Amino acid sequence: MENSLNPRPGPPKWPFDLFVFAAMSGLWAVCLMLTVLAHANDVGMVDPLETVFAGVRFDGADAQVVVMIEAGIFAAISIGIFARSRWGLLLALVYMAEVVVSHLVFVIAYLPFRLEWMSVRATALQGPMLVMITLYLWIRSHDLIFKTDDADAQPLRAPRPSHPAQAGATSRATQMHAATASDD
Repeated sequence: MENSLNPRPGPPKWPFDLFVFAAMSGLWAVCLMLTVLAHANDVGMVDPLETVFAGVRFDGADAQVVVMIEAGIFAAISIGIFARSRWGLLLALVYMAEVVVSHLVFVIAYLPFRLEWMSVRATALQGPMLVMITLYLWIRSHDLIFKTDDADAQPLRAPRPSHPAQAGATSRATQMHAATASDD
């Protein structure tokens, strides 16, 4: 007979907001690809494509390749989360941690250059938002990524007294209570 109070838990339920995050990641991947396509034909643009990856700034054709790779990463994150795969959440966490570190490295590396102060300021202002997104992902996905199976869980045992004198005192108190109860 199965205990109705403790039904066997199934796989953990994925929060709805993670699917919203996956949808936004997919949309961002589409936007990045459209950005690359828009900049592919315009060679003499006033505002060329620039991106920062791993703390390094990329311009022009190199930036297009990096942005296409980033679009692929966001698409993989979206597919992984929609498929309810732990690798999708892990990829999202690793990529967001890389973005936070990349922004920090960029700010530290380019701060001494006065001509780059506008770029450094814009990147530094994005930092707190990126940290919040990374923390949000960690909080919402921690249980889903690092779940433990019920078969691996150890049953809880009654705590043992830390001192042998405590064990003797509790057993003597139990004996005295039993003796008093039998005398009545």
